[in-house]
Parts: sequence; structure tokens; C-alpha cells
Amino acid sequence: MIPDDTATPVLRQISVRAVMDVLLNSGATSRAALAKITGLSKQTMSEVIRVLESGGFVRVKGVTSGKVGRAAVIYEVDPSAGYVIGAELGATSLRLSLANIVGDIIASVEAPSDELSGTALVSALGRLAAELVAKGGVERHKVLVAAVAMPGVVEPDSGRLSLSPNLEGLGDVDVRTLLSAELGCPVVIENDINAAVIGESWTGCAVGVDEVVFFSLGTGIGLGALSGGRLIRGASGAAGEIGFLPIGADPVAPESLKRGALESAIGRRGIRDRYRGLGGDTGLSAPDIFAAAEVGKDAAAVTAAHDFASIAALAMVAVHALLEPKKIVVGGIVGCLPGVVERIRGELPRVCHRPIAVEVSSLGARAALTGAVAIALNQAHNLLFSPADLPMPLRLPTALHG
Repeated sequence: MIPDDTATPVLRQISVRAVMDVLLNSGATSRAALAKITGLSKQTMSEVIRVLESGGFVRVKGVTSGKVGRAAVIYEVDPSAGYVIGAELGATSLRLSLANIVGDIIASVEAPSDELSGTALVSALGRLAAELVAKGGVERHKVLVAAVAMPGVVEPDSGRLSLSPNLEGLGDVDVRTLLSAELGCPVVIENDINAAVIGESWTGCAVGVDEVVFFSLGTGIGLGALSGGRLIRGASGAAGEIGFLPIGADPVAPESLKRGALESAIGRRGIRDRYRGLGGDTGLSAPDIFAAAEVGKDAAAVTAAHDFASIAALAMVAVHALLEPKKIVVGGIVGCLPGVVERIRGELPRVCHRPIAVEVSSLGARAALTGAVAIALNQAHNLLFSPADLPMPLRLPTALHG
């Protein structure tokens, strides 16, 4: 870590932050160019480079040649200076990626989770993290931060999980403390759909879009939203729990009160229930139903897919009326199925006279994991390089490398 904040003047910390921001986002740069970009004096720049070199955060990459005058030394961030873990703890799978401080993915692992519940999920994530670090050939103490994306909302004070009916057995424990103990480093927990919208805005189909929402259609229904490039969280962190919109099913029915009316209607279980209620094959899954609807020979599948698209379109109109995003990105197990977004687009003009841009996720099943890596990187950069007396988030590197 950059030298003790109590001994390092805030202005020096700000200078260090400015230099690292350039090196992380622009790559290898000469000292003269760094001084020009940041506006720092040559003397200050020399001191900042000395601090960063001694801390092991930057290294000499080479020198310029072929130009008139003295050769200039080129500096770059040392990728081995630290590592982060991004993880997704889901109802059906556990996914983890190890990245170095500049955003290169070093290793990834994945395992099913549908037969696990409660603290067994946390333990399984810990075992996978140990496997991941060993696979990446990294010393465990060099993992600075982990970010875990998961359904629901973690209460800030208690660390307990709420609004997550698809993860049984985790509502009565301090999830954050358990995860930190299992992973052996500080842990940031983020709602999986919030992580997904961050992932899409970092390296997916919403790069450079400051007003965007991620509409997840899968086992559950959820939404992550960026406004001005920042997450909309709500008073208690539950913004985006649109599964509880009173659309699609009876909002006062017991199942709706537990899972939400919208989720009861167009979550995976709701799709299957609707199809079976129309006389469809009880053995078909939601993906099977949409595949049958695409063929067009199964009348129950065609009707169930149409009803799904109609209800999803209504929900998107409601979201658009409230937030007016420039783009709605659709993801999730169901949302990424062939033909699903096209069906929703076909229903939108019927219920809204304004054009709404809807696009399928380019990251697919890895959107939340990608977002978790981004969150962990951002947290690590801020812990290392942002002044403690003046905390300001650093920009993430513009894209994953390699």
C-alpha cells in the first residue's frame, strides 16, 4: 500500500492518485508525459515515481528512442503488484475470476450450486477461491480485495441478506463476515444485477453509456440502473427489485408477496406454470418452452412466450417512464435465449408510443462476474491510491486486457 496516510501529505496522495489514474487507463507513459497530463512539476513527478517504484506499483518498461534529445524512461503499472477476486454466488452456479491490478484475467473457475444452501454456499465459494488462487499461481496475501455478486440486498449494519428467496439459508447470518473469513481478504458484496450493469458498462454493450439499465430475466427478475454513470441504490440498497412491481400476477397473492407479482408471472417458474396451465408438457423447462415457441408448432409454448413478452414489455415501459435510460440491456438465463428480446421489441410499440432501445447482453452469463471483477478492481485501486482524507473513486481501466 502507498505509505502511511498519517505520514504522507494529502497533496502527495492526490498526486499519486493522478499518476496512477493515467498509468492504469493509458498504459505505459514517460515521466515527462505524465507531468504534462497531470500538471505536476518535474520535482513532484520524480517524488511520486520514487514512491510508486519503492512500493512495487510501477516499473520501468523501457526507454524511448529515435528522437532528438535525451531518451525518456517509460513507466507502467506492475501487474503483479496486487490481485483481486470477482465472484458470483448464484442460485445455480458459483463463478470466480482472479484478475491482476491492471485488469488482466489470470484464472477462472466455476461449479454448480443448485444442491447447496446456507453456509454451505459460502464454504463452497471459499474452496473455489483457494483453487482459483492456486490455479493462477498467486500468493494468497497478494489478493487485496474480493467482490461477490449475489441475489438480494445485504443490509449495511448487520451484513444479513434480504430479498433473496432463491438463496435459502443465508437470511439469518452475517454473509459479509463469513465471506471475508472464507476468502481471506476484505469483501465487497453487491447485488448481482447491479454488478451486471457495471459489467456491461465496463466491457459489454453499454461502454460509454451513462444512463443504462440491465433488465435480468431468469430464475428471478431484477434491474440494475446507472444514472450519470453511478448506481441507483435507493434508501436501503433495494432499488431495482422490480420483481415486486404489481404487474403480471395478483400482487396480493401469497406467492407475489414472497417473490413479487412480476417475478411470479415471468420468472422461470412462472413461465413453466403458465405453459403447463395452457396444457403444455410438464417436463419442459423455460428454455425448452421458448425453443418450442420459435418452431411454432406447440400452441401452448407460443402463447406462453407471447404472454411473457407482453408482460416484460409492460415492465420495461414502467422502468423507462421512471428512469428514461438511453439503453435497456436484457440479460439472465431467459433474457439471453434466442428470440426473447425480439419478442419483447415486437410488443413495445403496442404499449408505448416512444421508442425504447432494447439490446441483449453481450456478456451473457458472465455479466455479473465481469461486474464483480470491476468492483473489486475499483475498490483495490481506491484503497491503494486514493487519499484517506479525500476519498475519490479512480476510473477503471477501460477494458479487460488479453
